Order: sequence, then C-alpha cells, then structure tokens
Amino acid sequence: MKIADAHCDTLTTFPNNPFFEEEAHWNVTKYRKSGGILQYMAIYTPAEYAGSDAANYALRFAGNLHKNLPDICNLLTKASDWDEDKLNIILTLEGASPIVNSIENLYAFHQLGVRTITLTHNHRNFLADGVGSKYGLTEFGKDVIEECEKLNIIIDVSHLSDKGFDDVLNVAKKPFMASHSNCRKLCVMPRNLTDKQIKEIIGRKGFIGLNLYTKFISEREDNLTLQFCKHIEHFLKLGAENILGLGADLDGIPETPFIDYEGIYRVLANVIRLDEHLVEKIMYQNLINFTKSSI
Repeated sequence: MKIADAHCDTLTTFPNNPFFEEEAHWNVTKYRKSGGILQYMAIYTPAEYAGSDAANYALRFAGNLHKNLPDICNLLTKASDWDEDKLNIILTLEGASPIVNSIENLYAFHQLGVRTITLTHNHRNFLADGVGSKYGLTEFGKDVIEECEKLNIIIDVSHLSDKGFDDVLNVAKKPFMASHSNCRKLCVMPRNLTDKQIKEIIGRKGFIGLNLYTKFISEREDNLTLQFCKHIEHFLKLGAENILGLGADLDGIPETPFIDYEGIYRVLANVIRLDEHLVEKIMYQNLINFTKSSI
C-alpha cells in the first residue's frame, strides 16, 4: 500500500535530524517501509516569533531541509518533478507569519520551494486570524491568496477562523485544502470543519486530510478507533470520496490512537470495509491527484 500524507511537523520538532530521527513519530525509514510516496513537511512558526524574527526562523528551517534532504527524497516544486521511485516532499509554511506583510517575502519562499501555505496557525498574523476568532482575512491576506494562485502555491485553511474560511471562498479561484482537520459535527473543536465547509471544499475539488490527534477525533477520548471511523463515514456521506485523504499531523500532536499508517489501513479495509479502490483513494491517490493538479 502506498501512503500520501498532507501534514507532519517533524522538520521543526526534530531540527537536528529531521529525516531519520529514531525518536520521531515520522521518519523516512518508517515512512518508506509503510509505503510512503508523498509527504507534506511543515515549517511551523511559533506564536512568539513575529515580523523579521518569524521570517528568519522559517528561513533557517527551509535551509535545514535543503541541507539535509536525503537522496531518497525529492523536493516537489512542480507536477513534472514527480518521481515514482522516491519519497516526494512538499514544503509547507504552517502559519503565514514568516511572510510578515511583504509580497516579496512570498516570492522568496516560493523560490525556496514552498508550495503550500497554511494561512494561520492559531494566532493572528498579517494575513488573517486563527481558530476561535470572529475576524477573517485582512486586505493583505486577500492579496496573498491572489499571488499564491499565480505562483501555484496551495492555500491551506486548517487553523483558520470560520470568518477567514468564508473570506477565502470569496477570494480563491482555485481549489484549496484543509490539510489536517476532521468533522466538527462529530467532535466540536474549532479546528475541525463544519459540514458547510466540507461541502464547499468538495464542490471546489479541493482536499481534506484526516487528523490523527486524539482531541480532534473525540471529545470523550473513548473508543477512538470507532470515532475515527465515524469521521470517515461522515465525510463520505457528504460526498468526499475524491477529496479525502490523510493529514496525520505526526510530531505535531501529543497523542494519537494510531501507532503507524498500517493501523489506519486496517481501519479502512477491515473495520469500515471500504472497497479497495476507495481505500487507495484515501490512503494516497486523492492527495497525489490534488497535488499534481495544483502545483
């Protein structure tokens, strides 16, 4: 089985050895053994970094990726770069605070290989407000979305406020993603998506990645495998067959009921008893298709 995953935080959580750290939940060795063929790797910039400090922080981690990228990995910057024999990597900014308030910075990060931008983390930046806020995109944030679409940088609405999501609907012309978010109807967390938001992403042929974090699966934290199944079933009931995949959030979450990707496959194949073609879509094909059509 092949695996494609729309979010991990290993790059910033384990900066000294971002690809082969044995203590990490995600590393190249484990991922390739599981069948990993595509991984979105995030540069997460903490809230205490702002302005030039945020830009410098992200630049350092972008450089760290380029410095340590192993031969088995391929930094994917356009669809034609795809290499079936390697682990393809998409570089992501998780939270756009490193852009500060400069379109020129956006172009610089594009040159460094960034192809996805999560507009916010949980805190405000020059583009937008994070989850739980009543505020949405700034005018600069709207400009950034327009420039991202010119550059084929994917917009990611995970962590964005509900008002910000609505603003993206009014500005974005291309499909966008929610890289690591579940169903709010089943787990009432602001980081999860409402049914209306899910339907909008489906209608725009975007992508949604299932998050493995315990607290985004169930508020009660009991029978988590069953609750995770219910999230998948709810997405599919809404019509997400062609846009649903994985956004595991490994090395960015403190707890998860899954110890490996094989566990997710078993849930899909044995517990939910989805047909093999649909299992393949969720495990890797939907994200690969979305990526190749977006960059």
